[in-house]
Amino acid sequence: MQPRPHRSPRDSFRSVEQDFDALILRIRRLAAHRGYSREALLSPMLKRLIPAGRLSGDALADTEELRKRLTGAALDQKAVAYLTESVEIELDFARLRLD
Repeated sequence: MQPRPHRSPRDSFRSVEQDFDALILRIRRLAAHRGYSREALLSPMLKRLIPAGRLSGDALADTEELRKRLTGAALDQKAVAYLTESVEIELDFARLRLD
């Protein structure tokens, strides 16, 4: 497994909302993966923010629901970075479940 790139402190000027788009895309990709299992998620924060059921498949509705959840959680920059890394790790585990 390759190490995930970490953010430089100089990138901290970006707003959290700018990072939501990338995080939402990753969460949707994780939830749509064949090896995804909500019960097997390691991160309690990620488990709390991902809907209990499967996503509807409607990209706009899913994106808006995830954006509401993330906005309602009042996440700071470090939490968004943690969630982004957690989603990438969970995607790796989902791929491994298929083997």
